[in-house]
Amino acid sequence: MTARRRRWVRDLGQGEALILRNHGALVVGRTVGEAFNWTHRLELACRSQIAAMSCNTKLRPVPPEVLEETWNNYQPGTRRPYGVMEWPALLRKLDRLDPGYRR
Repeated sequence: MTARRRRWVRDLGQGEALILRNHGALVVGRTVGEAFNWTHRLELACRSQIAAMSCNTKLRPVPPEVLEETWNNYQPGTRRPYGVMEWPALLRKLDRLDPGYRR
């Protein structure tokens, strides 16, 4: 493993996403569906942040108790893994739109 990969593994830790300076994002999951879902959520979060920052006004910080509760909601064991239900549904939709992708 290269030194760069070792750093990425170290920096990712137990997380699911890592934003790499000048390289985009690295997103992982136990399945393709879970990784896709984390990627989608990261993109939505980034879009939300850009939209908020584009208002050119002072942003209000989120209260610590809201941050804590939200963080707790996303810890392992508090909900089903992302992608368990979403990925099969997305594949069914893709089958309807363009079944040729499976070739």
